[in-house]
Amino acid sequence: MNSFKEIDKRNNKFFKEYLKMTKEEFFEKMKQAGKPNGYGETTWSNDNPTAGRCGSVVNALRLSGKIPDGYFACGQKDEDGSHYYLINPNTGAVIDPTCYQMEDDYEYGKYHKNFFPQVSKNVLDTMKVLGLEIDKTKFKTKKLRNTLIVSKIKTRDDLENYNRT
Repeated sequence: MNSFKEIDKRNNKFFKEYLKMTKEEFFEKMKQAGKPNGYGETTWSNDNPTAGRCGSVVNALRLSGKIPDGYFACGQKDEDGSHYYLINPNTGAVIDPTCYQMEDDYEYGKYHKNFFPQVSKNVLDTMKVLGLEIDKTKFKTKKLRNTLIVSKIKTRDDLENYNRT
């Protein structure tokens, strides 16, 4: 279900339909974004431009609303730290725009949906090179001491679901 070949196929479709670019163009954008601050210290290079970018790419996609129906942004802790991707919880199918940073297949599944409200410079840099903006119908923003803070806008459905639990 989530072999590298299958994920690569879903990624190519995702790049084309949601980002309006090829995988190669995506790699060029990641090169333009440069080495992420604090991540991929020993692995990021022009030959491996997605190294250390998983959190910033997935958060940029989440904040801009560029996530296919049925999928959500998630992350999971592993022995190397953490990794972020998109998953369809009903089918288990994964879209992982930064899977190319890894040498081996990744074991997806023990994920969480928690993201910090602070938007890092890495996320902002990624959004800029990909031409993405925060979806203001889903997130409200505020500046707090030069830090951009986002919070999800609560919808009537969110409130009804919250009241049921």
